[in-house]
Amino acid sequence: MQSLPQHWSRLIVAVLGLLAPIAVANAMADPALAYETVEPSRIRLGESATIRVTSLDGYLENFQLPTVPGLKFETIGRFQGFEFVGGHATAAWYIQIRVTPQSVGVFSIPGVTPKSATVELEVFSRDAPDPYAWHSQRPTPAPAPMSKAPLPKGIQLKAGGAAFAQLVIPARQVYVGENVPVDVAVGVRPGIVTSLNGPPALTGGEFTLNNLPKEPLRREQVIEGNTFLVMTWHAALAAVKPGDFSLSVETPLSVMVDTRSAEDQALGLQLGWPFSQIMSRKTITRKDITIASPSSELKVLSLPMRGRPSDFSGAVGDFEVSSDTSATRVAAGDPLTLHLRISGVGNFDRVDSTMFDHLDHWKTYPPRSSFKPSDTAGNKGEKVFEQPLIAALPGEQSIPALEFTYFNPRTQRYERAHTQPITVTVSTSLADSSPGAPLATHDANGAVTSRFARGLRPDHPRPQSSVSELRPLYFQASFLTVPATLALILAGSWLAVRPQPERKAAKRVLEQLDAAARSGDAASFFEAARTELLRTFADRWQVSPDEITSKELKARLGTRGEEIERLVALADEAKYSDDEAGQVDFRRWIGVVRDHLAGGTN
Repeated sequence: MQSLPQHWSRLIVAVLGLLAPIAVANAMADPALAYETVEPSRIRLGESATIRVTSLDGYLENFQLPTVPGLKFETIGRFQGFEFVGGHATAAWYIQIRVTPQSVGVFSIPGVTPKSATVELEVFSRDAPDPYAWHSQRPTPAPAPMSKAPLPKGIQLKAGGAAFAQLVIPARQVYVGENVPVDVAVGVRPGIVTSLNGPPALTGGEFTLNNLPKEPLRREQVIEGNTFLVMTWHAALAAVKPGDFSLSVETPLSVMVDTRSAEDQALGLQLGWPFSQIMSRKTITRKDITIASPSSELKVLSLPMRGRPSDFSGAVGDFEVSSDTSATRVAAGDPLTLHLRISGVGNFDRVDSTMFDHLDHWKTYPPRSSFKPSDTAGNKGEKVFEQPLIAALPGEQSIPALEFTYFNPRTQRYERAHTQPITVTVSTSLADSSPGAPLATHDANGAVTSRFARGLRPDHPRPQSSVSELRPLYFQASFLTVPATLALILAGSWLAVRPQPERKAAKRVLEQLDAAARSGDAASFFEAARTELLRTFADRWQVSPDEITSKELKARLGTRGEEIERLVALADEAKYSDDEAGQVDFRRWIGVVRDHLAGGTN
């Protein structure tokens, strides 16, 4: 009994034999029916392209190689097969020509017959961008030399062996909000993978992929005998909640797939080229798919409650601070600019300017900020705040040391970075030296007095001490005893019946929580709840809020301490996540806060 492939091959040969005379007769109406194709049409200097001449009018015995300055041509083989013309199989003859460029440029290669159309070949220099890469508005970096390497460990080829995706993360524990450098690599085989339909994206909502470049780094690499275009993105990963997670990235692609059955594909391989190409010409279609990288395990820890400062803004990393001013001598009323520079490694999006809130004797204006990254992921760099200032008093004025609080994953504790105080000399302005302007002086005992530099004496001089004897009798001390006593009694009665400060504070916090819940602001809601509960527990237990730990909560509150731990974790999650509130049960958490503020537990 004949095998299935043999049966199909004989059937195809028989059908083609019946159709060939008809197709040849039709082809003879045009005695010069031939055309050329060049693959690839864009190459680098030092590479070669292949021209395939297809003739439907015989063997082309008198074929002559083209002559083009800057190109070298060489015949490398002849084949015979069939072409489908108007739905009919026609005998065809093929000639393969190797073309090797001698210089760069765009070359027009004439056809081998008078009616053949010309084809174009574009030749780039060796260090030019990858001619096979997808075009973008910005030029791609020069590719690295092609290297041979095995498939990365744990990576599997997808899309029939034409693509793979890889996520490289650090093999250590990380903290909520910490920026972690990661590499995302996607490898594709040009020609089979036709387009990249979007950037790689993380699966799940527990992490954010920050500072993903629009254009990846590109290089060619031979993997398992095939040339791959490998694109690599350097980015930063940040977790929004604690736990144990499996991470993966997904990338949308378009690929060319063969829709033939396995038997037909095997038959095409057995027949060889060009029969396999003829059989697959109408069965190759474009398909949109999504490939995923293998999962990577990552453990995320909560930021500790012990030692957390009240001014902690969420910055996680390792930072240094410094400050300077645009001038050290200014005239009264003239502005100067205070520069605060924060450099290092971390989540710079959480570095804010709240340290400017306590500048006494200075009039401040809203600061401006700018960030200069020193790596592609934006995890390293310097953030500069520019704070306009105007001195409120003349003389030598001091800009106090500024403090910046952050959590250092390396030391696993909260740290404070300090700047040095800056002294600024504020000279008296010309307006302050005008006639009639008072000048500060000192008397013999060192007391501060004032005199007038130039001009008239004041219209209302200070009264002499003897004038005090002219005060009415009801203003004298002996007559003020009775009303003062009544006032004290009234104040005491009011203090006895007025609401307690704790109750007023609790009411104010609950109103704040209710407003945040109505607006769906989960970050403000949980931050206010956490701050007020820790302050309340600290007052009740006579400890500092920074000293309250998970162990302390469980020891004093029992199982109720677990809900406070959960609330603290939700505060961190809401702070570092850009997602909407979702299914947050605001009413439940308002009830929990109200119960603890009212003293429902010890």
